[in-house]
Order: sequence, then structure tokens, then C-alpha cells
Amino acid sequence: MGKVIVYIATSLDGFIARKDDDVSWLDPFSVSGEDYGYQDFIKKSGTAVMGARTYEQSLAHPERLITGLKNYILTSRTLPLVGDRTELWHGPLSELIQKIRRESKRDIYIIGGGQIISRFLNEGLIDEIQLFIVPVILGEGIPLFTGLQSEVSLHLITASPYSTGIVKLLYVPNSKDQKT
Repeated sequence: MGKVIVYIATSLDGFIARKDDDVSWLDPFSVSGEDYGYQDFIKKSGTAVMGARTYEQSLAHPERLITGLKNYILTSRTLPLVGDRTELWHGPLSELIQKIRRESKRDIYIIGGGQIISRFLNEGLIDEIQLFIVPVILGEGIPLFTGLQSEVSLHLITASPYSTGIVKLLYVPNSKDQKT
């Protein structure tokens, strides 16, 4: 059974994008030969889950589309679907995870945004958080976590610095310690 994993970059002050959804602040850290483990992560993943806003940003910037994986878009709206492996979902998250686990034994990639990640954390559905701290202070923007209903305690598994100044923090929620 695959893990439910958040893999995401955030500014040092906890923002995943500027207020206008701009993520160009990440561009200086896209250096040749360094993918921060992304390709290996994607190889282990079978499904990607994201919110409508994240999906719409991917449609506007096709290079951000997650191809090669089944994609579930969490929304109650009608959105254009790219490819035959993209579905809209407007049901309980626990049912979605059960459905995905029946379809694939591979990891489930929770892309975001912050509201989606918080919903999964609220329901105790996250097995692992791969958080990439980018050495930029934005001052304002779209926060990584929004809508948390209670405190979430995490256990640090590893901290890995990169030559770009980015630090990868691998966490598991304390309630998941026994499964790792």
C-alpha cells in the first residue's frame, strides 16, 4: 500500500506562492542537474491529488501538469480535463484515498495547495511530508497551511541541505510513527 505524501516547496516564511499565485521566486533555484529528488519521487507515485486552484495554474502553465500519473482534482466546479487520466472529485477524502489504493499500490502525491494539504492533515490522512524550505522571505502570499482545525505534531526523520541553500525536511505525523 502506497503512502500519502506531501511533496512541496515553501518560502522561509511559509508561503507556497505570491498572492497572485506566482511561483517565479522558485526559478533561481532550478539549477541544471538538481531536481531535489523529484524524478525518483514521481517514479514511486501512481496518483496525484490537487485542488482546483492548483490545477488551474497547471492548465495556465502546461509545464507544471503532472503527466504520467492519474490525477484527481478536488472541486465541486466543472473544469476542463487534460488527458484521459484526470478526474474531478467532490466526495470525502477518506473515500478518495480508499479508491486510489484500490487502483494502485504506489504512493499518492498530494500536490496542494495549502487548503487541500490542511484538509488531508485534519483528517489524519498524511503519511509523510517532504517539505523543501527555500531561502527566500516573501513577506506575504499564499500560506502553506490554511484551515488546520488543530495542532499537528510532526516527527523529523531527516534534514538534507542542498548546495542551492534549499533544505529538505522529511516529517511524519506523530500519529503515523508506528507505520514507518
